[in-house]
Amino acid sequence: MGKLYEIMLEKGKKTLFVRASGIFKEEDTKLYFSEFQTIVNTINPSIYKLIVDASELEAPHIIDDIKFVLNLYSNARFKKLVIINSTSPVSKKQIDNCVNEINFKCVFAASVEEAYTL
Repeated sequence: MGKLYEIMLEKGKKTLFVRASGIFKEEDTKLYFSEFQTIVNTINPSIYKLIVDASELEAPHIIDDIKFVLNLYSNARFKKLVIINSTSPVSKKQIDNCVNEINFKCVFAASVEEAYTL
């Protein structure tokens, strides 16, 4: 099975685009964190928008992992954080609950196209 995520740095658009899909296992999560941090270390996040496409994430997710990744995004201090809603009602609810619980500052979008306009 291939990677469950894609990370694209779009310097011209000052955007870091992340797409995650499927159900992450511990090893997938570790690889994602490492690759994400490596890319973030090459830019100044305060002038970049982070778009996270969570539309294809599937439940179940470990709530602590969702909170950890949201804190990772928050601590990087991106100019703007946009999350594309999951099409899975359970995943969407888990992400919404975590966002509210840790007071994560982001904007939700319905599509990739909308995320780029925000």
